[in-house]
Amino acid sequence: MSKRSLLLLIFIIFVCLSLVVYFNLRKEEAPTPDSPRVVLIGVDGAGWNLINPLLEEGFLPNIKQLKDKGGYGTLETERPVKSSVIWTSIATGKSMVKHGIVDWTYINKNNIEVPFRQSERRAKAFWNILGDLGWKVGVINWFITFPPEPVNGYMVSEEFRHFGRRDFSKVSVTYPKALLRRLEFARLGKEDFPKILEEEGLPNYQKRSSIYEGESKLVANYNNFILQEKTIEQVSFYLFQRFPVDLYATYFRLVDVVSHFACAYIAPELLAKGVEEEKNGKVTAETLAEIDKDFSCVMEPVYSYSDRILGEFLERLSSQSTVIVVSDHSFGFNRGGYGHTNLPEIPHGIIMMKGPNIKKGYHIQGAHIFDILPTILYIFDLPVAKDMDGKVLTEVFEKKILKERPVRYIESYEGETRIERGQKDRELDRKTVEELRALGYIK
Repeated sequence: MSKRSLLLLIFIIFVCLSLVVYFNLRKEEAPTPDSPRVVLIGVDGAGWNLINPLLEEGFLPNIKQLKDKGGYGTLETERPVKSSVIWTSIATGKSMVKHGIVDWTYINKNNIEVPFRQSERRAKAFWNILGDLGWKVGVINWFITFPPEPVNGYMVSEEFRHFGRRDFSKVSVTYPKALLRRLEFARLGKEDFPKILEEEGLPNYQKRSSIYEGESKLVANYNNFILQEKTIEQVSFYLFQRFPVDLYATYFRLVDVVSHFACAYIAPELLAKGVEEEKNGKVTAETLAEIDKDFSCVMEPVYSYSDRILGEFLERLSSQSTVIVVSDHSFGFNRGGYGHTNLPEIPHGIIMMKGPNIKKGYHIQGAHIFDILPTILYIFDLPVAKDMDGKVLTEVFEKKILKERPVRYIESYEGETRIERGQKDRELDRKTVEELRALGYIK
């Protein structure tokens, strides 16, 4: 090879390498087909009253990152503070009277009239609306998604979290049905429980005594809840990486489950102090802060596990993706324990948002569970339906984008399209009811 040819070859290689470097740098500046426009992550039961003490102690670095680099605040919820009702309101932007997933105890007690009695959702969720408009969606473990619906993308129903521990031979738990074969790797059994505890640094509550009555059923099923969470975690990351969609949504509930019984491990003297003050009128702010801080220490391993999951999503996201993290409620101290269904004051949830056009370090005020879907629609540059009960959280967006793209409205997204559901299985329904009863959601 002549010297001239060699120099030309070196020049060509240099140009090619420069182009590779340039386009790699550009990847973080422009949307790619593999980057969801919105990632919605549900963390059931998470509350600032326990998160903030942990942040002060240096825990939860990924939640701190979301707060520092995006918007954050309280997400106001509604009575009845029941997860199935609230997560459906988050998905539809509508009240339970409109979407049809209701708590009949609350309905009857308050003499609320509804058009007809049924347990099926009758309003479109974000996966229906976006899918109908041509956007691809991925939905994993969302409340009231079993049996799964046909969607423009995929849906892994809430029943799937029991994969490997329940019989799915008679029903579909994923859409498309063939997706189940690809998820065989997520099959877990009881023998996996000790390993997961060790890897995630989670305590084995089954080995500790309890002072709190009524927790026995939940603690006895603690291993199953751990296996459920790990199953959903594995599937969530697998689908996120291998099946790109425009909107990706997944839901985790270990924080909620453990919060229902972990108050048993708060210092007894603190619990007694709180109960005594309740009898005399109201728990003081100082005592409540002490109890919350002690409870946050008890819950730290579970919150840290959830924080680690959030961190892995943040690492995988393009700079052009908007991530929204929400909880349906938190837990508040009441009558010697922690709960969320029958408290004098509603224990509201949390919201965090990070992405392009989102203000950094901004404290969101007045956010409501009904506002999540309208805000997602705005990010997709779609109009908000007037029959939704929420609003776009405009305050968290930079003024420039609001000026370029003002909020638009249509009358409704509801219409002739029927929300299709597959066949249920009575035995699986019975087991789910038993689990919800143990959590105190139904009687």
